[in-house]
Amino acid sequence: MTVNDDGQTQSCRYESSLKPNADKDCSVVGAAGAQQASMSSHSSSGSKDEVTRITFERRFSPDSKPDLSALQTGDTLLSAQTMALAIDARGQVKDCKVVEISGAVAPQYGCSDASSEKFSASAAGPSSGAHAGYMSVLVYGHSEHVV
Repeated sequence: MTVNDDGQTQSCRYESSLKPNADKDCSVVGAAGAQQASMSSHSSSGSKDEVTRITFERRFSPDSKPDLSALQTGDTLLSAQTMALAIDARGQVKDCKVVEISGAVAPQYGCSDASSEKFSASAAGPSSGAHAGYMSVLVYGHSEHVV
């Protein structure tokens, strides 16, 4: 989402790796809105010609804990959380544990949210029927001067 210095949303875009070319409408409601309000307080300038692009991103990494330290130049990490997941052969999360948290603002997505999702059963290991992986939630911002 792109917000102005007053914290008002100017635009919003939803992307998914499942259907990379499919655009979905998005809106700022619930937890995202709460995070947006707290993110707007991090703005350092009072200029009306500055906008901040805020990205809420979830990543699933099978088997190995991802390295979340690398952001693009100009991006500021606002929050990050990594959860270790145990997923059964039906794609249901059977166990979840937060293994890392960083940033100034706590993410609004946790183990209860991850446990309500269903993962592709085809990702399960062939011998055990179960799978382990990591779900990472990142929130980062990038300020831009509008000319």
